[in-house]
This record gives sequence, structure tokens and C-alpha cells, in this order.
Amino acid sequence: MNISKAIASSVGNGIADDALKDADNGFWLQTLPSATQRTWQRRFYCIRWVDRLAEQDLIVQPDGRQFAAFRLAWQKLRHQGYLSDDLQQWPVLQQLATDWFQADPAGHQAEIAAWEEYLAAIADYHQAHLVIHSLYDYEVMLDRLAGSCFQLLPDLQVQQRAIARRFGWVDQFYNNLRDLYEDAQQGVCYFPTEVLTQFGLSRSAMLDLSCLQQPGYRDLMQFWVEDYLPQLRQQHHTLLQVADLPPAWQRLTTWFCHRYRRIEQVMQVCDYDFVAFAQQYWPLVEHELSHQPSAPML
Repeated sequence: MNISKAIASSVGNGIADDALKDADNGFWLQTLPSATQRTWQRRFYCIRWVDRLAEQDLIVQPDGRQFAAFRLAWQKLRHQGYLSDDLQQWPVLQQLATDWFQADPAGHQAEIAAWEEYLAAIADYHQAHLVIHSLYDYEVMLDRLAGSCFQLLPDLQVQQRAIARRFGWVDQFYNNLRDLYEDAQQGVCYFPTEVLTQFGLSRSAMLDLSCLQQPGYRDLMQFWVEDYLPQLRQQHHTLLQVADLPPAWQRLTTWFCHRYRRIEQVMQVCDYDFVAFAQQYWPLVEHELSHQPSAPML
């Protein structure tokens, strides 16, 4: 199974490419029955595709308008409830029309609302010179981007949606931690200004890597990973304790927690140097995935 092709990966501009990230994020999918795999892949494809579209407007073609055009097309689909001829150009809308509007639109209102929220969050956070002012603002971002994203995933019961949303907070934190170097190369810093200031650092120092030579940097990272992250996990990791989680979610949480431990371990081995981390982490991921035993296709 090539998860990267199945969910619209693209080669990134940073130290790692999106195909390797997505292969790591989706490795657990191969343990699922084929029909379940396809359902999850379809949803991952939609999520990743719109993220890539917004990223292209921001980085590849600055001031591009493709994402805005897509949002308008989505709004038309939502309001009219069917895929008219002028919307056929958007493959993602073809999938969403099939999954949410053809059979039982009333039964998919939670996913439709989460998709609306996810698109709005992408529009707000894919901005040049983005600045997150406070820790509260950072948690709002975690909730809007990753919380809504996790509520889009299949196989959730109504009572599980809120805790899946909270799991998304933790996942987004680890992704931000993993991608510090790649984000800096693209001019992106998700650390809140108030937290940087607390340790005598600045957004510009994070972007030009001069932070690595400043005395407050290691204290910042110890706070971020050793103090703040455990609080985040304690408050928002309750999905792991849910007794009736569907099998797909059990496999997702098991693999994701493995990824999280790997990120923390390599970051600590590198003494929180995120440039050294990127240089060590991605070869480790590639090696690990190539040596993982493949699960049988069911």
C-alpha cells in the first residue's frame, strides 16, 4: 500500500518531504481490512488535498487564489446539496458529495460542520508572517485546525467526537515540534510570542536559527516539552482510555503514540537542537518503516 499516493502527498520544500511524513502517519492503515482502508484513505485524501492547496497558494504561488475558489465551490455544494456540472472540476468535492450528500445528508451534519471549521482554520493559519500571540491563541489554533480535522475521521460514535477532537490537539503539538526546522525554513513559527518573550527569544531568532545559540532556548524547549506538553496530554489524551474505541481508532492511537515517543526521544538525544533533530529523525523514520513487518491485507 502506498499511503502517500493515496492521500495526495507532495514533495515538501523542507528537510523532509510530505510523502515520508504521510507514510509514517498512515503506516497503521495497512493493518485494517481493505474496505476500511479505502474509507480512511478517502478522508485523509480530502484533508491533505485542501491543506496542500492552501500551502501552494502561500509558498509556491504567493497570493494564489485556488484555495479561495475551492471554498466557494464547497459552499455551493453545501447549499444546493448536489454536485452540479460546474463543480466537477474539483475531485475532492466529488468524493464529499458521494460520502455526505448522496445517501444521508442529515446523518453527516457533524462531519460537514467539522469540514467547514477545518477550511476556515486553514484559511486563517496559512498566512504569510503568521504570529501567534499567546498560549491561549496557540490552543485555539490546535483546536480549530487539528480538533476539527480529527472530527472528520471515520468510525466515530457521537459520544467519541469530543475526545477525538482533544486527541487532535496533542497530535498537532507533536507535528509542530517535529517540523520546527522545516517550518523555520518556510518562515513559519508557531511558538506564542508571550512564551518566546518569557525566555528572552523572538520569532525572528527562531526563523534564522540564531535561537540555538541563545541561553534561553534550551529553557524554552524544556518548558515546552517537559512542562507544557504533559499538561496538554493530561487534559486531552483521554481517547486512549475509551473502552469501546473502534478497531481502526485503536490502531491509530497505538501507532500515533509510538510516533510521539519517537519524536520526543530524538529531540532529547539532540538536546533540543531542531536542526540536528531533522537530520537524525527522518533517516530514522525511513529506516524504521522499511524494516517494519507488513501486515497481511484482509
